[in-house]
Amino acid sequence: MGKAEHFDIVIVGGGAVGATLALELEHLAYSVAVIEHAEPSFSSSNPERVIALNYGSRCHLERLGLWQGVEEGGVGNIRHIIVTEPGNRGRVDIDASDGRNDMPAMEELGYVVEMGLLLKPLYEKLRASSVTLFSPASLSEFTQHSERVEITLSTGEGEHQLTAALMVAADGTHSQIRRMAGIGLFGWDYNRFGLVASVSCEKGHRDFAHECFRNSGPLALLPLADGRFSIVWAMAPAEATQLLAMSDEAFISTLQRAVGENTMAEIGAITAVSKRASYPLELSIAKQFTAPRIALVGNAAHTIHPVAGQGMNLGFRDVQDMVTMLDGELAHSDPGQPIILQGYAEKRRADVMAVAGFTESMTHTFGSTIPGAKLLRGLALEKMAFTPSLQGLLLRQASGIGQMQAVTGELL
Repeated sequence: MGKAEHFDIVIVGGGAVGATLALELEHLAYSVAVIEHAEPSFSSSNPERVIALNYGSRCHLERLGLWQGVEEGGVGNIRHIIVTEPGNRGRVDIDASDGRNDMPAMEELGYVVEMGLLLKPLYEKLRASSVTLFSPASLSEFTQHSERVEITLSTGEGEHQLTAALMVAADGTHSQIRRMAGIGLFGWDYNRFGLVASVSCEKGHRDFAHECFRNSGPLALLPLADGRFSIVWAMAPAEATQLLAMSDEAFISTLQRAVGENTMAEIGAITAVSKRASYPLELSIAKQFTAPRIALVGNAAHTIHPVAGQGMNLGFRDVQDMVTMLDGELAHSDPGQPIILQGYAEKRRADVMAVAGFTESMTHTFGSTIPGAKLLRGLALEKMAFTPSLQGLLLRQASGIGQMQAVTGELL
């Protein structure tokens, strides 16, 4: 085993959040390494690998010169959102061109991107940069010291030693670094699974997204670039098992009943469905976003319910806040010093808890089965339809404009 190789910052996890952070930090003239356990897949055929991005995330990717490559791969535009509950007459319509209160009119509220089509231009830039990529490679162990962290990684060629002033955990919901650093979690298992697939409809999507709230769990239909919808459907584990085993014809029939007559009138009959998959839903938020010489980003720091489609957007805001903290003479002298990590943790916790609170309120409000709850939800939807301030709240969450103001100060 040779001499340890030193970097200013080592990022463990080369997914969209980790790789984006690496490019941002290279622009700040840091020496950066990324450890990724497997070569990324650029396939667009996996229904689980679809993400929702808001306008704030688009601006972030544009600044890095990545958005054009993403658009060339294919982006579903969300220009209109309809929120309904099957069996209730109330509904909320949000249009990008309207604006609400102090919100500007926009061309799109958000975007739906297949993960492989995001990773492809991202890795093209990463490989052309000065960032050192160890892949396939895995973290074996690390030791924190007062002025550095020592890292042992395993590759096909054996073990390598690295040192860094800062190690960033971008290694996902079940983060190895978070666990090894002794950072606990706050949260719970929803006892629900998210069933994902893509479907074709007679009328196409016309850049509409639909959010259908059902007692058993919300059902989102998100527009893809090719005219199909990507669906994310929360349900009990037994129901997910049953629907995964159904024939395509039986599944389509069940799905059409679930979305309700009003939504079916908008999209037309469902004509085809892709392969289906499911995954468990959970809320997990790290009790600390940092430890000595360590910072958490993305799902390593927070995993939330997909009802509002904010998971990847939160991860990109982690990146932006970390870059803000590391952009300066003080940070360049030692990017892992406590004052930098403390500032990052304080910035991120407020945003994460606000978004988690918003998604929790949606899941509890529309998941309640107490007597009279359905009637009250219908009245609430009707009130929201005629209350600009409430629609403005939804618009801010969907577009990310409010969060962009907090991160960049560029808008509003």
